[in-house]
Amino acid sequence: MKRTSIHCFFLILFTFSVSILNAQSAVLATGTNASGGNGSVSYSVGQTAYLYKGANSQVLEGVQQAYEITTLSANETTTKQEGILLYPNPTRDYLYIDFSSVSYKGSEYQLFDAQGKLIKKDMILQSKSELNLSSLPSAVYIIRINQNGENLKTFKVIKK
Repeated sequence: MKRTSIHCFFLILFTFSVSILNAQSAVLATGTNASGGNGSVSYSVGQTAYLYKGANSQVLEGVQQAYEITTLSANETTTKQEGILLYPNPTRDYLYIDFSSVSYKGSEYQLFDAQGKLIKKDMILQSKSELNLSSLPSAVYIIRINQNGENLKTFKVIKK
């Protein structure tokens, strides 16, 4: 009788421990079965990651994937410099900067891509300047107009 109760105890313990194992459990990104004349194979792509969350130690499964979030914020400045025009917007090849009522002397422009990387930088030599954007891909760009190191105005430009 004693021997039977010990066997029952170990059987219950073994059954309980096997039921909580997650050795072959995974949340996968993708996978499939492939078969041919010489045999078959199954594969999966993904990496299991566990997140322990909350006071009750809740376990959440998921696939761990790397990602990057980049934010570029450029508000159009609302300064007293209303005499600076930028056209046409959206544009295809050429963009014009027009200093209609503001002096252009000592001014420069800086052209940034959507990630904030400086693409072009040059001095503005005339009151109406032409920028050639034909070599750039279609995207959203930011143009900042500076004069003597001070930001006059910032524009968001769409290149078709």
